Amino acid sequence: MIDLRPQIVTAIQSTKLQVRWRPGSAARHLLKRKLRGHLSNEATLGDYEQIIRTVLEDAQAKVYVYRHHDVPYVVVTTIVQSRHWLVMLALDGVMESAYVVENPGSYLSKPVFEMVGWLNEVLG
Repeated sequence: MIDLRPQIVTAIQSTKLQVRWRPGSAARHLLKRKLRGHLSNEATLGDYEQIIRTVLEDAQAKVYVYRHHDVPYVVVTTIVQSRHWLVMLALDGVMESAYVVENPGSYLSKPVFEMVGWLNEVLG
């Protein structure tokens, strides 16, 4: 397997500085999180992006590589506001999604997820 660590680090660090979405996807993701009860109806994109940054700032967050059709994505998970949040980034640092995982033990044990390490270890 190719060492993706440098790309993982760059993706996380760039997203901590600025959350970047694919054109038109930010509003769609925000609405979906509200409809699923992950965010309040009053939540703004700024609120959603603050949760994303909080996940990416937690030294004890877990970092995974998620593969979809052999394409690797960065996944960072931790608890924010008593809920288990998952942030998924493309290797170029563009947001794929961020959402609440109801059963993280089962969800993250699927073979498509490979644990890389704790965020503080990964970022060095």
